[in-house]
Amino acid sequence: MIKEKKKKEKKFSLSYDNFLDLNLIKEIDAYVAASQNLPRWRNSHFWEKPIKRSTSPVAILDIPDEFNTAIQQRLKKIPEISWREDNPPHRSMYYLYPPGGYIGWHDDSKYEFASIICLNKVWDPNWGGIHLYEDLKGLGIRGEIPTFNKGLVHSGGVPHGVSILAPEAPFRRMIITFGPLGPSFPHPKANEADKKWGEWKRKRNVGAVCFEGIVHN
Repeated sequence: MIKEKKKKEKKFSLSYDNFLDLNLIKEIDAYVAASQNLPRWRNSHFWEKPIKRSTSPVAILDIPDEFNTAIQQRLKKIPEISWREDNPPHRSMYYLYPPGGYIGWHDDSKYEFASIICLNKVWDPNWGGIHLYEDLKGLGIRGEIPTFNKGLVHSGGVPHGVSILAPEAPFRRMIITFGPLGPSFPHPKANEADKKWGEWKRKRNVGAVCFEGIVHN
C-alpha cells in the first residue's frame, strides 16, 4: 500500500500521440462550429494576473456532457492518474488562442493533474504557441509543438506555460481538462507546493521586472 501511494504522489509529465478517437474530435469540431455565434462562450478576462498577463483574450467553451464523459474515460486509461467517483475532474473546456495569445508560467499545483489535447490539423513552429514546461529530469525548459491529436498530461506542480502566438498564426485549438482539486491551504502539502513554486520562480526569474537595463526581482 505504501509503495502504491508513493507512485500516485510522484510528479509526471506525459505526452501521447493519437490521444482521442478521430470521430470524437469531428463531433467536437461540429459542436464548436455550431456554437460560433451562440452565447455559450466566455474568455480569459478573469484569469489570475500572473497567468493572464497581457494575453489577447482566449475564448473558452464548455464541452457538453457526452464529449466530456468520453474525454474522462480516455484520461482514466493513463496509469499515473486516478480519481474518486465523488471527486471527478473538472469539466473539459475548448480553448481558442488568437494571435497574441499566450499563458504565463504557472504550475497548477492546486489540481491533481491537468491535460491538454491539441486539435489543429497543422501547426508551423513559426506560429509560436509552443507548450513549454520544466523537464522533470533536470534537462531544463522543454517545448512541445501542438501537433494534431497530441495529449499532454502533467501532474500538479509541474511548471509550464504557452509561448505567444505570432500575428500570422491561426487560432490555436485545444481541449483543457483540470483534475480534481488537491490538498488546500493550510494543508502541509499545499504549503510545500507553494514553497517549491516560489523557488522555481526565483531560479527562472519569473516575475522579474526589467527597467533601463536593470532586472528587479
